[in-house]
Amino acid sequence: PAQTKDPSRKMADVLAAVRKCLTAFPTEARELHVPEYVPYLDVPLSALQFFRDWICPNRPCIIRNALNHWPALHKWTFTYLRRVVGSKEVSVAVTPNGYADAVYGNRFVMPEERLMPFSSFLDILEKKAKPPGVFYIQKQCSNLIAEFSELLGDVEPHIPWMSEALGKKPDAVNFWLGEATAVTSCTYGVLQH
Repeated sequence: PAQTKDPSRKMADVLAAVRKCLTAFPTEARELHVPEYVPYLDVPLSALQFFRDWICPNRPCIIRNALNHWPALHKWTFTYLRRVVGSKEVSVAVTPNGYADAVYGNRFVMPEERLMPFSSFLDILEKKAKPPGVFYIQKQCSNLIAEFSELLGDVEPHIPWMSEALGKKPDAVNFWLGEATAVTSCTYGVLQH
């Protein structure tokens, strides 16, 4: 007759194997998904190459020189923005410490949202006004189109090679502007690139 292991010994072996897997998991996860650094690409790739090398394996990268042709890079100064957008009422996020839509401590925090003239917001960024809090524009859901349509001529409504790689144009095009102390969570994915 075949010998059977003591049930308590068999359970101990299973627990040891599970413990070994759980101990190795963080290292293996980092090796598979979390690089030690985010690589820079100096130019955009073809849609196929970007899809194959970066989107499919879900690898982050920073792409330099992809938007150099956008007029916004040369035109968007505080003077220009003040002249073009002016005193139009816009949505501004305000927090006591700069964290909004971000994890702070052990909580996910949301900003207070205020409507204010864009020119007053620029006064805060230029330190002409110093109200308490950290102010920045970060409303999602296509705020560039909804609130800053005056600036659309300075950017493309989508990035053609990226739209081709993803198989669709973006669902939202957002405008974010704020103080250096404003903190936003890192986002990723088809809807958050």
